[in-house]
Amino acid sequence: MDSSTEYMKDIETCIANFYKKDDEVYLNVAALAQIGGPEVIERLLTLLYEEDLDIQYLAVNTLAQIEDNQSALSGLFAAIHDPKLKARNGSLVEALEGFDVSDHFVDILKLYLNGGLKAAAMAKLLLDYTEFNISSRTLKKAKKHVHHFVHNSLKDDRYETKMIEVKAIIKDLEILIDAEK
Repeated sequence: MDSSTEYMKDIETCIANFYKKDDEVYLNVAALAQIGGPEVIERLLTLLYEEDLDIQYLAVNTLAQIEDNQSALSGLFAAIHDPKLKARNGSLVEALEGFDVSDHFVDILKLYLNGGLKAAAMAKLLLDYTEFNISSRTLKKAKKHVHHFVHNSLKDDRYETKMIEVKAIIKDLEILIDAEK
């Protein structure tokens, strides 16, 4: 057996061990995170669509721990925005903490505005504690999404809270952009 076949076998063995759900499952998470690479990332991205929330959580947790994981970010955002996963994407949004999302302010803002309870809470934490790369174009896109939210959302208690938070964020960004001019 050549080394690439053995390498793929090791990856599949670790993933198969996710389904055992025993006390050693996190050893497999650590092993896969250490192996890393495009093969592991590609395989883990497919597990984000698993019906079993434990498997989904293990996969996204592993992705977040891989040192060079930025190539997984587009696949993770695709899973987050997939309508089939919307009701259970909170742990996916939570895992964004393990990625460099500094160029994804608008994506995170949209998750805060339109996400479920956990997804919105996790997105709010990212908005509060991530240093984003902001331009006037980013600000314009953010305002567009806030406008859409204002005109297309239920006007409940969560709406009011989000509007207070978002207005403060937009105001801070406007001050930042004006100071750079």
